[in-house]
Amino acid sequence: MDPGSAPEPFTAQADDRGERRSGFGWVAGLILIVLGIVFMLQSAGIMVGNWWTIFIFIPAAVNFYNMFRVWRRERRFTAAASGSLTGGLLLTTVGTILLLDLDWSKAWPAILISIGVGLVAGSLLGRK
Repeated sequence: MDPGSAPEPFTAQADDRGERRSGFGWVAGLILIVLGIVFMLQSAGIMVGNWWTIFIFIPAAVNFYNMFRVWRRERRFTAAASGSLTGGLLLTTVGTILLLDLDWSKAWPAILISIGVGLVAGSLLGRK
């Protein structure tokens, strides 16, 4: 850079790193809040059973956050955002089935529905 030239503007990479750091803090904080509530309810005797399934919702939340991050960066709904949406919906559905201890023989169609919703939403939102 010449001594008389103007400084270069921030690059997209620098913005992306800052976005990742602030996004991780938000997701990590939300996860800790949910885990604290679950453990508090369990210790009070209000929530028993499949409390461990809450850990399935952690990667679901990460998928939803990744979908939002890609959508915001690209300014449109891309295949990467659609994949993250579908994965988040699938994990949320499986986690809910396990958390509520639903009968798999009756609840498995919900998995197909969640995958279908993710694919349809990705297709419709991806159009410009």
